[in-house]
Amino acid sequence: MNRISSFLIVPLIVIGASDAFAHAFPDRFSPAEASVVSESPSSVVVHFDNTFDSSATKVRVLNQNGDLVSGASTPSGDHRTLTTALKPLAPGQYFVKWSALSQDGDRTMGAFSFTFKPEPH
Repeated sequence: MNRISSFLIVPLIVIGASDAFAHAFPDRFSPAEASVVSESPSSVVVHFDNTFDSSATKVRVLNQNGDLVSGASTPSGDHRTLTTALKPLAPGQYFVKWSALSQDGDRTMGAFSFTFKPEPH
């Protein structure tokens, strides 16, 4: 009986631990990763799959020359979405760099790009 109890308890401990040590990774972006947009977006929004520490989670947007074109990052009330305002963009490719500190203290980071290409009038 003791062997059976151990067999059933171990998976429960592992399942509970996976929730306690979840990292914050983006699950969607706006503008979308590798997208081509025809209007200059006013912001970049990164939605995370887990909560993050808003004081240590940032989104920065750089133009193709490496110049910063974004403002401060603002978290949502549930600490799963981060929005950063953009200056009006010139046509070209933009790089979004994100860094998140999850509530469990682990850092994740990454980058993606999008292109602003206005339609001819």
